[in-house]
Amino acid sequence: MARNAGLMGLAATAIALGVNDVGRYLRTILPPVLACFGDQNDQVRFYACESLYNIAKIAKGEILVYFNEIFDVLCKISADTENSVRGAAELLDRLIKDIVAERASNYVSIVNNNPRDIPPVINMDPLSGNVYQNQYKQDDNLAFSLPKFIPLLSERIYAINPDTRVFLIQWLNVLLNTPGLELMAYLPSFLGGLFTFLGDSHKDVRTMTHALMDILLHEVEQISQLQLSTRQRQLETTKALLEKKLEKLPPINKKNDGALIAEKKKSLLNALEELSSNDSNVSEKNSTSLVKDSSVIQEESHDELNDIEHLELDSLRDGEEYIPGQDIHLNFPEIIAILVNNLASSETEIQLIALRWMDTILSISAIDFIPFFSNILSVLLKLLSDSDPHVNELAHSFNGKLLSLCSNLDQAESDKSNIAYGSILNNLTLQFFDGQVEAKVAYLDWLSLIYQKAPNQILEHNDSLFLTLLKSLSHQDTRLIEKALDLLKNLCSDSNDDYLKKFLQDFLNLLKRDSKLLKTRANYIIGQICVKLSPERVYRTISSLLNSCDDLIFVRMMIQILSNILITSPEMHYLRNKLRSGDDRILFNILFKSWCHNSVSLISLCLVSESYELAYSVLQNYANYEIKVSDLVQLDILVQLFESPVFTRMRLQLLEQQKYPYLYKCLYAILMILPQTKAFEILNRRLSSANIWISQPYPNLGMTKTRNSSSSSVGINGSNISDISQRSVSQNKLYYQELLDHFNNTVEKEQAYLENPVSSKEPDLPLLGTFMDVPEDRSFASSVAAKVLTPSMGGSIHADEAGVQPIDNSSVIYQPTPSARGSTRSINTGTFKTTASQER
Repeated sequence: MARNAGLMGLAATAIALGVNDVGRYLRTILPPVLACFGDQNDQVRFYACESLYNIAKIAKGEILVYFNEIFDVLCKISADTENSVRGAAELLDRLIKDIVAERASNYVSIVNNNPRDIPPVINMDPLSGNVYQNQYKQDDNLAFSLPKFIPLLSERIYAINPDTRVFLIQWLNVLLNTPGLELMAYLPSFLGGLFTFLGDSHKDVRTMTHALMDILLHEVEQISQLQLSTRQRQLETTKALLEKKLEKLPPINKKNDGALIAEKKKSLLNALEELSSNDSNVSEKNSTSLVKDSSVIQEESHDELNDIEHLELDSLRDGEEYIPGQDIHLNFPEIIAILVNNLASSETEIQLIALRWMDTILSISAIDFIPFFSNILSVLLKLLSDSDPHVNELAHSFNGKLLSLCSNLDQAESDKSNIAYGSILNNLTLQFFDGQVEAKVAYLDWLSLIYQKAPNQILEHNDSLFLTLLKSLSHQDTRLIEKALDLLKNLCSDSNDDYLKKFLQDFLNLLKRDSKLLKTRANYIIGQICVKLSPERVYRTISSLLNSCDDLIFVRMMIQILSNILITSPEMHYLRNKLRSGDDRILFNILFKSWCHNSVSLISLCLVSESYELAYSVLQNYANYEIKVSDLVQLDILVQLFESPVFTRMRLQLLEQQKYPYLYKCLYAILMILPQTKAFEILNRRLSSANIWISQPYPNLGMTKTRNSSSSSVGINGSNISDISQRSVSQNKLYYQELLDHFNNTVEKEQAYLENPVSSKEPDLPLLGTFMDVPEDRSFASSVAAKVLTPSMGGSIHADEAGVQPIDNSSVIYQPTPSARGSTRSINTGTFKTTASQER
């Protein structure tokens, strides 16, 4: 009761002092009243609200001197559990809001904040005894100080109680709508707290916060547009002043004016041209989201003015109308940092608002985003695969604008901005391995852009970049593969063979470790790499790398894949023609020596290059060694490929037996090696049909020109050869003999390896036509189950255990049948499909 009476007495005292005198004693009256707001007795808190209400009603603007203390107790009591106290607090809060809205922007206290600093009204001279009246100059500081209030607001904005949050939102609306209070200048101080309100469990809090955030964003847009128009007016005014200065100056005449006057005139003209260009570029920069900070533009304009006789622009602004907000400085870097932190929130609503804010600010001050690229992208890429369609759409749009911003920066602006490409690459690499497909696609877009801007930064991250490209190429998504190949194309330029070699080496290592990838994607990936890069470079590099590989099984499989791509892929047309022409013996030499580990692929290489004599010689030497089931299966597939469009030229050459004798020998040698399977019948019918035509007495028209190679109609031992032809044949003979020696050495080493007691403990090599059947949980260096050749009647092969599964859409599909009778074999080579059925 005593406290209640004391509160009533203090209120009565304030009323008695009146409006003119109460301000001098508020420092004494308010502290005990404010202390009672924390009393445990609800009646004391009620009377404290009533007492402060009466005091504030009398003091009016003077109460604003103690606004921080009053706001603090109101913030706490707004969440009071007693309804009567809360009702009284709402009345008091409403009164304080009215006072702030009415007088906060212009009220000056009639007394100093400290009464002890007030000088005496009169002063007496001790010598004369005269009494003088002192002149007291009133302090012109406003009673309400927004800079002093912001620290308290920054502390209270992180309150958890929903009633307190509603209280703070209402006060922010009041301060935002009060003329003369530039609350937007302190936006970073409370923006982070408002984002926490969006995660409140109470819907009314979220709704009010959302509305306030929209108002704040609208204010940011208005202030930016106002400042942009103000800068345009300043440029126009400066331009007009320069034009007036030029009009007053006489025409340039070095003889009369002298060098100094002429130099001044040139300076004025140059400044006028610069201002004209700046004036025309302001709107363009705004549209391309590359508007510079207002302070930077003002500094540039001031520098120009200082160079031109220190022109006084203050006089030009006299009489101009002041527009509220034109001098507000928005600290965009701090705002962006807050938005980036909230972009990583798990709440969808917070992510949406953060993205909208960032999208708006990007169009206002895009240059301020550059230091935050690394942090933004580490969060933004995750949102590209968000389940919410609105977040997904906004994230894609914002990512595209960031890419456009970075690509539009010229080299000078990039150097000035000090973009941390290394940090961006590190963060993006971490996100790539944990992200979804959309994030990986965006990551590759950023890698391509960074390579354009700073290729050295990309090359410094070789290990992570190689791993990224390999993971992308092994993915099922075609967009990811295409972008990875485009980036690889840029990285592996014509002059950067070392980079291509390093990448292909890592790619081969990956295929060696991942048998599933080799079975399902190797054919397609290598084909696409050849499409993006030069097929010749890829084949030359891979073949050289296979020479140094010590895994025999893997080498044979890779050679078979390369052979299938060379024969079946339409994109290999240029390489096949180059091999046929025989102009690049170095390339053929590299391929031949590397492919010696796979005899059937080596034969197919010779057939594609139309080196029929060499192919026949390889077959003769090949027959001296043990022929494995895998070789027979590959020969079976090769015979089926003879029916493909790639070998159309070879099939037509069968009609010219005299010009291509070794072609016949080669095909008959293959026929003799093959068991009597379906492939035997196909090749036998093809040769028989050609022999029937050749037996007819048709004249030799001599219209076909032969290539100067082993496919010539004249053999090595021919008797009617000119000296030049003899030398050419001798050179070819030596060249072929060197290749055959290398082939024999390679096969002998393989045979010795298989007969070695140490290696004999390992199981037999797998069927190369069936390397798809290697268990997925094993690498190719591990042991593989042996394949057994089971002969049947007529010497045919039971190839059920050699069934080939499809590599991909462009690979050979081979399905041999249990016996030669009634069997059907088919191949798929992209758009080509042939089926040979039993005709007997």
